Amino acid sequence: MSFDNRTRKVGQLTFAASTPDSLDLPRKSLIRSLILDWLGSNAQTDVTTPPVLYTGGCGSALKHIARVEIIANGRDTIKSLSGDAIAMKNMFLFGTKPVLLETLLTAATHPFGGKILLPFAMPRSIREIDTLLPSGKLSTLELRITFGPKAAMMSTEATAYAITGAVDVHVNESIRMDGKDEPYATYKELYIEKDIVATTPEFQILLPVGNRYRGFLIEVESSGEMVNTVLNKVTIKSGTDVYKAIDFDALQGENLIKYDLEAQTFVGYGYVDFCEEGRMVDALNATRLSSLEMILDVTKVATDKIRVYPCEIVPPMPA
Repeated sequence: MSFDNRTRKVGQLTFAASTPDSLDLPRKSLIRSLILDWLGSNAQTDVTTPPVLYTGGCGSALKHIARVEIIANGRDTIKSLSGDAIAMKNMFLFGTKPVLLETLLTAATHPFGGKILLPFAMPRSIREIDTLLPSGKLSTLELRITFGPKAAMMSTEATAYAITGAVDVHVNESIRMDGKDEPYATYKELYIEKDIVATTPEFQILLPVGNRYRGFLIEVESSGEMVNTVLNKVTIKSGTDVYKAIDFDALQGENLIKYDLEAQTFVGYGYVDFCEEGRMVDALNATRLSSLEMILDVTKVATDKIRVYPCEIVPPMPA
């Protein structure tokens, strides 16, 4: 089996505060990934008091990319996650921090942005090609980006300013040279969000059953900033069967070692991986479970939120 791999630019989405913009993706070849290149600019008319930027997670560079969605056949959402979450998954699953352009916003005009990769072929798996997206079998394939509010990157807003920007979209495609067809599993990425209303060692998040889980990205936010002070421990279990029970700081330390990130820093994120050697057969099999839950030990600090981004493997439909 061999592939002819190609990359091309397919369009651009323009920033408008708190507004979605959509792009029809090509439907012909197998899609490996999308390259999303976000470049924004802040034009200030008053720089006497610079704003305060968010620093947790990946910083402030991607805060205007509130949500990235891939929608197939007009109804099936394959991907739905923030620009920050994509960047953090890039770090954990590729072992490299994405290229980010930060800004201090202390002059009249400053650029900011980042280049992130949205994969369909499951990274760090032995056979990434098992989850290529066969776009030619779809009736529609839409990329939808919902941009954040004007002040998305600022915990303290500037006095007077304007934000402009756009996302350039490139697609990495593969053409199978032997011309054969075969079923492909789907690498699905959605998210679950819950507000923390009180300090408790038993904060429950119910996880859907029916598919397999490669892993879970966990994102912890307090008053808009990613923090390490809210989440203390993560437990994933079904009934009395415990699949993971680990302190959050230990999970982050494990992530640093496993994913070659010792030169990087990240706050408010951790990744639980069930496929230690990249074998998808080792994924957490929830197809026969009656329930699956994540139990979190949390300390309420302010306006706190937990988001969980499952890496879900959906088996191909029967022919």
